[in-house]
Amino acid sequence: MTDLPLSGIRVVDLSRVFAMPYAGAYLADLGAEVIKVDCCQAQFVDTTRTLNGPYPDNDPGELYWERAGTFQTLNRGKRSVTLDLRSESAIDILKRLVSVSDIVLENFTPRVMSRFGLDYANLRAVKPDLIMVSNTGYGHSGPYSNFGAMATALEPTHGTGAFMGYLDLSPDGLLADGGVPNKMGNSYTDFLASWTAQLAVLASLIHRTRTGRGMWIDLAMYQVGASFIGEGILDFAFNGRRTRRMGNRHQTLSPHGCYPCSGEDDWVTIAVRNDRDWQSFCEALGQPSLAGDFRFAQPTVRHGNQDELDRIISDWTSTQSQYQVMETLQSAGVPAGPVLNAKALLADPQFRARGFFQTADHPAETGLGRQEYVGRGWSLSEVPIDSARPAPMLGEANPYVLSRILGLTDEEIQTLREAGTVGETLEGAQVPSLVTLDRQLELGWISGYDVVSQKHLANGQGG
Repeated sequence: MTDLPLSGIRVVDLSRVFAMPYAGAYLADLGAEVIKVDCCQAQFVDTTRTLNGPYPDNDPGELYWERAGTFQTLNRGKRSVTLDLRSESAIDILKRLVSVSDIVLENFTPRVMSRFGLDYANLRAVKPDLIMVSNTGYGHSGPYSNFGAMATALEPTHGTGAFMGYLDLSPDGLLADGGVPNKMGNSYTDFLASWTAQLAVLASLIHRTRTGRGMWIDLAMYQVGASFIGEGILDFAFNGRRTRRMGNRHQTLSPHGCYPCSGEDDWVTIAVRNDRDWQSFCEALGQPSLAGDFRFAQPTVRHGNQDELDRIISDWTSTQSQYQVMETLQSAGVPAGPVLNAKALLADPQFRARGFFQTADHPAETGLGRQEYVGRGWSLSEVPIDSARPAPMLGEANPYVLSRILGLTDEEIQTLREAGTVGETLEGAQVPSLVTLDRQLELGWISGYDVVSQKHLANGQGG
């Protein structure tokens, strides 16, 4: 780890759930020592330890707070110290830890950090060159600053919901502008905030090296979301036009969509960019005459006849597999790609060839064994990150942090244990009651599942 870019940088991670924990995981990938501030009281612990799952074989087990896949993904490579921040002694310990650290990550509303005396002004007093990320829904200023937020509720406020939606069938049987806004998927804004925080942290580290000064990063998630909309905002600002909801269609390109393939719920996406693509596309379909068909020959006319064109394309794609369509069109220079579900992602040859899924060996007591996790979309030529490190067990770094870093005596640590301020077992916890996979299928929570053999699981190839 000593040759990684952030070796020697220490991060105190106070954050919960998704955006900032994931940012911390990437910093750990880059070699930083990331210490997650956990809690051994169930009502205050990060909910991804206790509520989110998924669990191997859909079984939480006795140590369920060590087995959740979401927690493992978001907290890989970190250490864990438990502190009950309702205690003044815990607040004092935390400030001492910040004083010998470089970066703090937190994602509470402004009033929470201020109430605990852990806002930037107070922490800068103990670490003048501190870099601190405060990730909130709406920032630390303005009339919405104290509003709580989650990604699903943020998408409408940063405009994404207005642009997302499918085309609807009109009375004449054609597809028309969709009328119902949609959300984007798995907490899209959390990913944007996570990546933005990483960029801001790295920039602040460079700034500190040059100037010796720290930095407070006031990250407002709804602003991050709006910054990724781009042309929709510009079009209204310049032209007064409202971008319509169009599903998989495109404002100018055609064909442009998602088409059915052979196999159960298998699809492929296709995008024809220009006349050259169109000629190549028709050749690949085995219908070269289609290129000169009066309904499709000109881009603007073709764009107006997409419903009929989509039926022709669907007749062709539905007789082939996703990869057959992709390889045929890519060979012809036409952009195309399969719509991969989770199972297909794990087996995809390109992901496998790039080593995207990385294996982590877990402590025996967790019962997790060897599992694969998503990696990064980039690699480093000089310092490869070859393996994943699992998320920490609750409080596993208590002796390291309290004794070795902060110099507390055994008697002082024992006093903290007796008071319940630190610990390695989750107090007041109840094993989650899970719904069986068959019942989840009936309820529509999942679209399907495969029975994975124990041998397959033991080899770390699924779950």
